[in-house]
Amino acid sequence: MNRPHLLITSAGRRAKLVEYFVQEFQEGTVSVADCNPLAPALYMAPNHHIVPKIDQPGYIDHLLELCQREQVTALLSLIDPELELLATATERFAAIGVTVIVSPPSSCLLCFDKYAMFEHCTLQGIPHAKTYHALTSFREAVALKEVGFPVFVKPRNGSASIAVRRVETLEEVERLFEQSPGLIVQEFLDGPELGVDVYVDLLSHEVTSIFIKEKLTMRAGETDKSRSVLRTDVFELVEHVLAESGLVGPLDFDIFDVGGTLYLSEINPRFGGGYPHAYACGVNFPAQVWRNLCGLVNQPHIGHYQENLYMMKHDTLTLVSAAQFEQTKH
Repeated sequence: MNRPHLLITSAGRRAKLVEYFVQEFQEGTVSVADCNPLAPALYMAPNHHIVPKIDQPGYIDHLLELCQREQVTALLSLIDPELELLATATERFAAIGVTVIVSPPSSCLLCFDKYAMFEHCTLQGIPHAKTYHALTSFREAVALKEVGFPVFVKPRNGSASIAVRRVETLEEVERLFEQSPGLIVQEFLDGPELGVDVYVDLLSHEVTSIFIKEKLTMRAGETDKSRSVLRTDVFELVEHVLAESGLVGPLDFDIFDVGGTLYLSEINPRFGGGYPHAYACGVNFPAQVWRNLCGLVNQPHIGHYQENLYMMKHDTLTLVSAAQFEQTKH
């Protein structure tokens, strides 16, 4: 059997995650790609490649050629915008023997469209923050006192907390909608926020791991400090949400606990920024990816980690020589 060769794309600053994959793929190969030669994660693996930006014409063709040339057998992206591109190209990659670790296009689109996710949760009876995509419906809800201030205004298809604003007045909401198309308004959920790392087996489509952390502080849209917690109600909610969802691989849930009721905020169909907390507690997604790529089904081990362990991110650095940097660019 050929040993898996995984190419991680759009790696950016996710150096720790690349290190985890290198550790777990010692009998295989891990390569890294990014459009920026100064992306730190490039240098965490022995093989790295500079690729075009994902919005450049021919980006998928470039990846296909790279995978053939380097005998890549699996592909994993770490950013939302690239997931949709890869999800629609899985058959092209499969034709050259490459497994793309991504959920189906329809599942990705549901996760990226915050209003569609709200409608889906409403139909499924899953508590979700009230969400409005039109000013008229939001004004009516305010007049009927169905929603109050503050609220959050955010892009309907945004990610990484980019352009998310807490807003205190109707006038400010109206101004933001006039300035930018494609916004939504979401109810403010007042309660602890839980980040949940989930792995759905690529072969069995069963949920095999769930790790819960209470978010204590955030930085640039990612969890900066957190505490591990064990909650059966969260495990049950996640499994309920994922039933028949089509989502596979590593997933990142945001859930709010408001007076004991769990509200689903969003699902990111990729590794979350707070995943290192899970790995440090023994919840090993890269090892599960390895087994899946070797044709092995992972068995569920939900809740097998220690609670009340705190995670604190901190700075580190990577140095590369000018010669190595110039070689990487070419």
